[in-house]
Amino acid sequence: MSRGGDRPLRRRFAPGTTVEDLKAYMEPYAASLGYVFNPDAEFVDVVLSSEIEILEQTGDVYCPCRMRTGNPKEDARIVCPCIVFHAVQFAGMGKCWCGLFVRSDVEDPGALLGVIEEPEPGTPVEVPVCRVADVSSGSMKLAKIGTTDMAVARVGDEFFALSNVCLHAFGPLSGGTLDGYEVMCPWHGWRYDVRTGHTDHPDADVRTYPAVARNGLVFVVMTA
Repeated sequence: MSRGGDRPLRRRFAPGTTVEDLKAYMEPYAASLGYVFNPDAEFVDVVLSSEIEILEQTGDVYCPCRMRTGNPKEDARIVCPCIVFHAVQFAGMGKCWCGLFVRSDVEDPGALLGVIEEPEPGTPVEVPVCRVADVSSGSMKLAKIGTTDMAVARVGDEFFALSNVCLHAFGPLSGGTLDGYEVMCPWHGWRYDVRTGHTDHPDADVRTYPAVARNGLVFVVMTA
């Protein structure tokens, strides 16, 4: 099979991939972001069957309710599960666009059937970014929300979120070491207070985001 009559199809899943294969592949990843499959098992099977048809045609499991552009980099944003790329919108809606995945803290997933409006611009949204169990006390973790990379820090039972990029040489703060409430950049040791983003170096403070742990998940407040 080829695209455009000359290029071979590049498959992202092996031939013979089944609905159950996709469930097993996607479920742990979605859970790490605070999402679960829709409890309507029949609906889930229908959506995943559509994704397998798309896989056979295109080589990947693109979202069945989005249009592909033909630009591989842009279309990567709609490969299922696409939660990270649209984390703020989905968190505000309580589900992904087609409803295949719903937030694990939604009490009545049935109420989310059909079209749900995305949150209005400027609306604060609590976005699940990881499980509490994924961040041990005194450690850092990289979290991605759309195009934003942030470092999530845990000090005891407190959680903090700040920009992942050190403003000295752009080192990844999520790879740094915590010393109390300060994270030391792994590249040159610059220190940032995870509560405020402050550093003793001039004009180098980083942005922080409100973070909270609830029901086994870590949430970061972002603006839609």
